Amino acid sequence: MRVKWAATRALVVVASIALFVGSILVGSSAARADVIAPAAGYGFAQGAPHLTMSAADLNRELDAVSKTNGQWLRVLVNWSAIESTKGTYNWAVTDRVISAARAHKLKVLSLVLSTPAWARRGGALAWMYAPPSNPASIAPFLKAFINRYPDVRRHEIWNEPNLPAFWGLYPANPTEYTALLKASYTAIKEVQPSSTVVAAGMSPGAGAVDFVTKMYAAGAKNYFDATAMHPYVFPKGINSTPNGWSETQQIRSVMTSNGDSGKKIWLTEMGAPTRPAAGTSGSSNLGLGSLGFGATDMVTQQEQATQIVDVLRAAGQSGYCGPAFIYSVRDQGTSSNNREDNFGALLTNNWQPKIAATVLAK
Repeated sequence: MRVKWAATRALVVVASIALFVGSILVGSSAARADVIAPAAGYGFAQGAPHLTMSAADLNRELDAVSKTNGQWLRVLVNWSAIESTKGTYNWAVTDRVISAARAHKLKVLSLVLSTPAWARRGGALAWMYAPPSNPASIAPFLKAFINRYPDVRRHEIWNEPNLPAFWGLYPANPTEYTALLKASYTAIKEVQPSSTVVAAGMSPGAGAVDFVTKMYAAGAKNYFDATAMHPYVFPKGINSTPNGWSETQQIRSVMTSNGDSGKKIWLTEMGAPTRPAAGTSGSSNLGLGSLGFGATDMVTQQEQATQIVDVLRAAGQSGYCGPAFIYSVRDQGTSSNNREDNFGALLTNNWQPKIAATVLAK
């Protein structure tokens, strides 16, 4: 979800999936029989779109998830929207998404993200992903959330804080993030001692290993039960290093050197954006590549499916990974020039199945 939620955060319909499976997947490492995953399973992350789409569309997406062996849903818990006025909570949207996950028998990982203007560093004029000016201000919200949803017992604190886009456009700061993590962990454990608190998933290619190293230096060790990484390996795949998976391995080494070999690394986003089946990639990025517009690193649907299977397999064989979350269920938009519109693994924006839907089918 690097910058895919920073802007709020497409595809041409191809021939039939049967034709693709017959002519493209034969002999591919993405064959269904080869799909293995971490012992804790896998699921999906969609992010902000699940908060704004209709109930019908949400259930339609989760119906698609139910046709796979996915067991999890990563749900955005938008502090900024829920507590826009201090001490007043509007749970309507969160109720709808968590209820839909329950109805589809999916385990929920909450992703706590975004700061309301009253608590935000820089106030209302600052980007909503700015951290709270006082980390302790998140504590009452977290306690209220857990009291409302006591069956949600796994909580990820923030998203990709190693990117300025998810730190209010301020420079990434491991020490500041650790202060937020400490405040969050302490608040959660006061009301839900047996919960699993997951440190934020790191974006690859943006100093993730150094960020985690500095978190330990700032005293983070005793304030998370698992850490997280986003092991994207597009465009060239898992064997073309460095990539998100090789960085995951390096983070494991950092954890081990800090006496944390018993903790898992949750893969809270993974996947790849797809380009139109004709083989054309996005147009020149016009300097906007960091926002995903016109990105030239999109892959074919076949390669997307292969990369998903490869990362799931590597995670399953590692012995140190927690659950993996494929980003995302459905393409968010219809622009073939915007990478961020095209991460859907199961469905195009207009509900056509992708190759990965067949590969991951039960």
